[in-house]
Parts: sequence; structure tokens; C-alpha cells
Amino acid sequence: MTPEQLAIDLADPALRRVFSALALGASTSSEILSLSGLAAPQAAKAIGQLVRSGLLVQGRGSLALDDDALAAAAETATRRVAEEMAADQPDPQLRGHIRGGVLVNVPEQDDARLAVLGHVAESTFAAGDDYDERTVTDRLQPWCEGGVLDAVSLRRALVDDGLLARESNRYRLAAPAGSGG
Repeated sequence: MTPEQLAIDLADPALRRVFSALALGASTSSEILSLSGLAAPQAAKAIGQLVRSGLLVQGRGSLALDDDALAAAAETATRRVAEEMAADQPDPQLRGHIRGGVLVNVPEQDDARLAVLGHVAESTFAAGDDYDERTVTDRLQPWCEGGVLDAVSLRRALVDDGLLARESNRYRLAAPAGSGG
């Protein structure tokens, strides 16, 4: 069973109710009827569909979710998500923090935080150029669309962490530590 098929199956309300009844411990048709609140024909159709999809196994007089099929679907989905994250963000240090050009997480640890925010700063601003406050905020906005910080908070974090230098309401990319400049 693929993760997509699992999602399709569980999008159907009757299948979802039968699945839920089984997850709650039902193992017979009568227990499924009682817990799901479905009429017998609806429940029978849903049970048949879940059996055909491989999500439900029939024993002698009992029904059960196929834990192996669920685990395999979860493993496939997890692998696909990891592959998509790696493709979207090839730098493992940024993975899980920047997705699709959006800052989705700011790490707590200093080294990771500086790596992620440093990437944002260096990708957004040119060394040696000065920017007014409005331009800085506007340039940071794309990093924040649906992310964890708004552009003003991100600007403040970049300044607080020493990645952007601010003087007289002008901003510039801070010189890397040890550069002497």
C-alpha cells in the first residue's frame, strides 16, 4: 500500500470510520458496526475495500489492521519526505530549517543558528553594500512567507546575532569573524 492509496482510502468517511473502529480494538463485524455507527451494507462495503487495499486482514471470524502495511506506508512516506527535503535543501546543515526558500525553523543551538541565519544574510545581501531599513525588511520578506518569523523579527535576529551591522539606520552585511574588516 502506498501512502497515496492510504490517504485516498482514509479520505472516504465510511472507510475512515471502519479504520477507526479497528484502531480502537474492534475485531468483528458486529463490533465494527457498533463502534462505527455505520449501517451493515456501508460497513461491509468499507471492510471489503480495506481488505482489497491490503490495509485490513481477515482471520477466522476476526478482522485486524495490517500493521506491516501501515508501517511500510509510513516508511515509504518518511523516505520520500527525506528525499524531497534533500532535493529542496542539499546542504544538510540547512535542511529542516529552510524549505523552498522559506525560513521554517530557527535552530536554538548557536552554531546551527548562525549557519542558518548566515545563509539567509549572505543570500540576501551583497558584501559592501549599504541598505536602508525598508529595503532590508523588503528583501527579507520572501524568507518569511509562511515561515516562523516575520521580516522585522528576522531583521532583528540578523542584527542581534551579528550577521547584519546597523549604524545610523543603515544596514550592511557584517564582515565575517576574523576577516579584519
